[in-house]
Amino acid sequence: MSRKINFILILLSLFSSLALASKTTFEIEKHIVVTPLCLINQITHHYTTLASNQNLSLIEIDSNGIRQLIRVKIHQKQLCGGFIDVTDEWLTVNSKKSAPQQAKLFLMQYDMPLHTKSENVTFSIKYQKQVNPLLNQINPQDMWQNLTTLTSFPDRFAFSTNGVNAAEWIKNKMLALAQQTGHTDVKVYFIDTGRYRQPSVVAKLGHSDEPGIVIGGHMDSILEQAYGRSPGADDDGSGSVAVMEVARTLLSSGMHFKKPIYFIWYAAEEMGLVGSKKVVAKFKEKNIPIEAVIQLDLAGYAPKNDPTLWLISDYVNSDLTAYLALLIDTYIKQPVKYTKCGYACSDHASWHKAGIIASMPVEAEFGKEDPYIHTIKDTMDILSLAHMTDFVKLGVAFGVELAEPVT
Repeated sequence: MSRKINFILILLSLFSSLALASKTTFEIEKHIVVTPLCLINQITHHYTTLASNQNLSLIEIDSNGIRQLIRVKIHQKQLCGGFIDVTDEWLTVNSKKSAPQQAKLFLMQYDMPLHTKSENVTFSIKYQKQVNPLLNQINPQDMWQNLTTLTSFPDRFAFSTNGVNAAEWIKNKMLALAQQTGHTDVKVYFIDTGRYRQPSVVAKLGHSDEPGIVIGGHMDSILEQAYGRSPGADDDGSGSVAVMEVARTLLSSGMHFKKPIYFIWYAAEEMGLVGSKKVVAKFKEKNIPIEAVIQLDLAGYAPKNDPTLWLISDYVNSDLTAYLALLIDTYIKQPVKYTKCGYACSDHASWHKAGIIASMPVEAEFGKEDPYIHTIKDTMDILSLAHMTDFVKLGVAFGVELAEPVT
């Protein structure tokens, strides 16, 4: 009898340990979030308002509430935007319960200008002789194969083992690429994402200390249901492999640049820009200067095979956005139109908040994007490889023109 009891106790202990081990970061009970009023007004889940102004609210909400915020962000019929999870920052500066005035001051940090203008920076076309040959070196099939691998992970959740494995796969691909192309000036590393398991991946090309150029996208995926398969082919597998192909093209070119180029795959974008916040904070901590940022998020869906490249016109730098249009006109020869995506809609917002010049091209006009994102149907069969290739061309032109090739 005692043996049976001991055996049962051992089993209970084992199951308890497994349950604790499998408990994900997403199941944290409390999140502190900055959200536009138009977003928070659409949710029914309970939350506590810590501070509010005419545009934003600072709220405390649990993980089920976060899921509802994610759903509302995707299904909004009128332009609103996303949210920023500021839990770590809030806990750092508010170890004790804060007075309302302190919360208001904290919230003010997250008010962002709709647009910024460039100071002491001008953008022009200078390197057509270098860029044009590279556009013919882009390998769409290689990019498609990378997307096949990336979507073969059951999910890329920021809080799951699969999400970590996807980050490790990207890191290893970049390390192998550097070795294959004979680059000794490439450094590939992780940046921790705090409470979330999945790290961001950074690949730096060049040893220069000049202000750098950032070409990025987010690697994590999410599912509207609690758990299940989440291929995330378009959101944002398309942007992630586009960044990989830009990196492959530039590393294979044999070119060296005046300024460093940072290829970044952000973790935990879906959870409130957590990964990009950590990346920006790490760059600031290490005094790494950045001149310009492009974010590739949703780069594969072409409604009715429309090749138009859409440029986000809110919460970006207006001059850099105009420069993207010039790059498209010069190198890609596709129609250009403008759309908005609202507050904190993707990782460029983390740079924008920090005062860094940022921009974002997207696949379609607001409200006409891929209808299957955040579902099990976000798969490769609905994507346009030609459309994705145009985003790679833009990334290559952006990198070469701004990083400035040297002989």
